[in-house]
Amino acid sequence: MLEKSYEKVIEYVRIHILRGDYKIGDKLPSERELAALLGMSRNSIREGLRILERMGVLSSQQGAGNYIVGKFDEVLTDVLSMMYALREVEISQITDFRHGLEYAALNLALENATKEEKEKMKYHLEKLEVAEDDEEWLQHDKSIHYLLIESSKNKYLLVNYIALTAIMDLYIPTMRGKILRAMKTQHYLYDAHRKIVEGILENNLVKGMEGLSLHFKYLKDYRYS
Repeated sequence: MLEKSYEKVIEYVRIHILRGDYKIGDKLPSERELAALLGMSRNSIREGLRILERMGVLSSQQGAGNYIVGKFDEVLTDVLSMMYALREVEISQITDFRHGLEYAALNLALENATKEEKEKMKYHLEKLEVAEDDEEWLQHDKSIHYLLIESSKNKYLLVNYIALTAIMDLYIPTMRGKILRAMKTQHYLYDAHRKIVEGILENNLVKGMEGLSLHFKYLKDYRYS
């Protein structure tokens, strides 16, 4: 298969990023300079730069040039959303993926969670206990899980989790209602969240993992009730 002209631009930027020549905030050579460097027309250069911008690699600033940005969250969310829809990925597989992310994050959070993040977890746990409706419950529930991922300080976990958030927002409210109706009480889910948070606060991996296992067990047990 013949390489399209604009692919040379993408490959040029990719190689330089992998070699460490380009980092976030760096400015690329001008279109004219790239055209001369790669032996291509400026139209092909422009097309390649537009694709890199849509990929989240570049930001084109009118009159200032093109800069490396690495804004992949929205792109990854869109790609995963379409993948789930086109391949008809089941909710159970999405839930399993989320469980895997949080399992890895919990191990790292015990080492890396800051005092501020721990205080925020404690705050949302307290609010979760007194939540007056499903919407308020969901807000604090999501905050706890996001903080768990954020506390891992692992960018790969965080980017994947942010991408999953858009997908989870589609099914969690409906699924949450089914779970709560089936259990008739929020006590069980609260207890799972309490163990997750206390596990991090107390640096107790066993307790944290127990809470995480309970949380996802409830999601699976009551999803189709």
